Amino acid sequence: MKIYFVRHGRTEWNLARRLQGQKGDSPLLPESYEAIARVRKHLSVIKFDQVLSSPQPRALTTAHLLTDAPVSSDQRLSEWNFGELEGWYIQDAIAKYPKAMHDSRFQLDQFDGSAFGAESVASVLRRFDSLAEELLQSDAENVLLVGHGASGTAGMRHLAGYSISELRAVGGLANNTITVLENVADGFELKVWDEKL
Repeated sequence: MKIYFVRHGRTEWNLARRLQGQKGDSPLLPESYEAIARVRKHLSVIKFDQVLSSPQPRALTTAHLLTDAPVSSDQRLSEWNFGELEGWYIQDAIAKYPKAMHDSRFQLDQFDGSAFGAESVASVLRRFDSLAEELLQSDAENVLLVGHGASGTAGMRHLAGYSISELRAVGGLANNTITVLENVADGFELKVWDEKL
């Protein structure tokens, strides 16, 4: 099995440097449609047995633009829940919670967002474990997942066998990029990371 993960197109809030999380959302930028079209063309040679997307509109819109195949919404692909910080400008969140915001981007093994009601690292990783286990029990050979930067970075690197301290070692996934995992005997192997077209 191969899992293809695409982060949603860049949005107005991405441009404005605001935290979207699970409850926040904003429209895709006009240039995102061209970028999504490039990804679609690249993926068009692959027959996907399943296409799953985060339920957040920015991801669902991206998923429907990437393929003509049926798209199913899956809560496990949702963005990281950042609690009361969702909708905040990132610079303001950093000013109020400097350590937690630093750790969320660079040292997830140290991250504690309980002060603002954020989802734990363990919760995010459990979501991806649950999804992967379900996919591996299916007959699917190629699966397309459409999700987000924070949860997708942690989840995909976790499935590839990286420790929590290594989940952000190479930064986060950019918008409209492709990451590919391939099932091997004892889990998944990272074949492509954050490929920009």
